[in-house]
Amino acid sequence: LFLHVVPLMAAADSFPMRAGLNSNLITPLKDGAQLMAKRMELIHNAQRSIYFSTFSISPDEIGKDIFKMLCIKAKAGLDIRVLIDHRANKDYMDYALKLKDCKAHVILFRPGSRFYAIHEKLLIIDGETLIMGGSGYTRTYKLHAFDSYKEEKLKEEKINHGWYDVDYQVTGPVACSLHYQFQLNFKRLALMVADYNPDIWWYGWDNFVSMREEYYGLKKMSSCKRHLNEESSTINGNSKAVGILGNPYVTSARPILKAHLGAILEAQTQTIQGNPKEITLYAPYFIPGGKFVAALVAAHKAGVKIRILTNSLKSTDEKAHGKILFAAMIYAIRPLLNAGVEVRMWNENSTLHRKGGVIGDVVFFGSDNLDNRAQEYQSESVMYTDDAVVVDDMKKDFERDVAHSEVLDAKFVKRFLDSTSGLYKWVGRNFKKYF
Repeated sequence: LFLHVVPLMAAADSFPMRAGLNSNLITPLKDGAQLMAKRMELIHNAQRSIYFSTFSISPDEIGKDIFKMLCIKAKAGLDIRVLIDHRANKDYMDYALKLKDCKAHVILFRPGSRFYAIHEKLLIIDGETLIMGGSGYTRTYKLHAFDSYKEEKLKEEKINHGWYDVDYQVTGPVACSLHYQFQLNFKRLALMVADYNPDIWWYGWDNFVSMREEYYGLKKMSSCKRHLNEESSTINGNSKAVGILGNPYVTSARPILKAHLGAILEAQTQTIQGNPKEITLYAPYFIPGGKFVAALVAAHKAGVKIRILTNSLKSTDEKAHGKILFAAMIYAIRPLLNAGVEVRMWNENSTLHRKGGVIGDVVFFGSDNLDNRAQEYQSESVMYTDDAVVVDDMKKDFERDVAHSEVLDAKFVKRFLDSTSGLYKWVGRNFKKYF
């Protein structure tokens, strides 16, 4: 069924929109308060199923409200599936475990390797509507907005600095597609017992293995197949879109990377054919893998104008390891800088947390930071669409944000490397594939 819903891209040059589904409605959610209100509204109105996965959730008022709503819906008999990264949310584990008592199916992802993580942020309602993007479920994300760094807002909210993020609400057949991809991911993880689960020790390993399918409700997953055939623009919208969920922990496939490479190659090909294209990317933690870097270099040499916006040392939230990660980025993107690709640093106090961008005539958004870790060690989700309104909106935001940035040039690189310890540079150079 999964292969029928989302045709797998067989080659790295596969253009993602060839697998797109029609009749979707896509709406950006650029303000954190608006985002949280919409999330709660959708959960409250759910009729059949709620599929929820996140990298970050806290036991503050946001996390507690989510717990209460999911518990109520699970007790009401809805198909509730929750996938939470254990390492990033240890303070929330009591709530997550209690969701099982509410009859929700919960996986607390705790793999043997510390590098793997659940990083996608997905909320899928009834297989009809979803919200995805870069925001987790904590007060930090509720406060996110373009102007979250403004002094008066900082004083009012009593926080050091804000976050600048974006999420999208999507209604239509593509939500059903991701509904089934979520089911496949959930089933694979459940059968691998990649879970911090006290019940394993209570029932005993052999007994628990025999009861996994029943324990995780793998035989009673809700369906949304009929929605894949919805083509009426009066029901949903006019957008063609493809949703992609990639999890390197359970499969060697890299569908998100293939989609990115395919979109870059399409922009490069059209530029060579006399229809010049541009690429503008938000990459908060830009430590990309070799294939992605090579694709961008090739596109740049073919005449594609490329601009990339990432965090500066000033704006990154990774204060403890900021210099190591920045060194890793310098070594990873050196071929881009040597080729003349324009990389810019966000120059505000807020953390740039947007993920996505415009590649030629298409736009993508989701949880992928465009770093090597996202492709090799983290479960991520992205969506591609050729919706002209969404493309134009992303372009306008990027142009506005460029005014709040500075170029990462050779002089800056030299100053940074000269002022950074040899140990930090060694760690960044040799361990960048894990960042």
